[in-house]
Amino acid sequence: MISPFDIYNQLADKFKFPEFGRFLLWAKLISYSISTLLIFSMIILLSRSRATWWVAERLDSFRKPNLPERMQKDWEKINDRLEKGDEASLKLAIIEADNMLEDVLKRMGMEGKDMGERLEQLNTEQFKSYNDVLEAHRLRNLIVHQKDILITKEQAERATKAYGEGLKELEVL
Repeated sequence: MISPFDIYNQLADKFKFPEFGRFLLWAKLISYSISTLLIFSMIILLSRSRATWWVAERLDSFRKPNLPERMQKDWEKINDRLEKGDEASLKLAIIEADNMLEDVLKRMGMEGKDMGERLEQLNTEQFKSYNDVLEAHRLRNLIVHQKDILITKEQAERATKAYGEGLKELEVL
């Protein structure tokens, strides 16, 4: 019967040979090379997937510390326009709220030539207010492209509320 000490002695004898040292050196070199390649690949994949948009947004907010204050002031202007209640102010409030959300999405690194393309990159799992914001954006498009459209105060309030929820969800307001 083989004792544990015999197994230990057999293994120790194998590790004493100079060939094992060369094998260990090659194993280390190959392991380091594979690790470096994998780390490099991860960096490339993360940069291509735009998974670091939140880092860029956080850094941008440090560079511009008054950004949340400016957004809050702009949002107060939008609410003032809603309180006026005249049709021009209501339309302008919706357009400005849409522009505010579009600016935030741009800062987050969302690509696209317009707000519609940026919204298409999101879904309801990523952005809970997606459906409401999409409906508000459609109303905004009607306002911009059909000059004679009439909107009610309720429509304007519902649209700006959707934009406000979206901005809160993105932790801007």
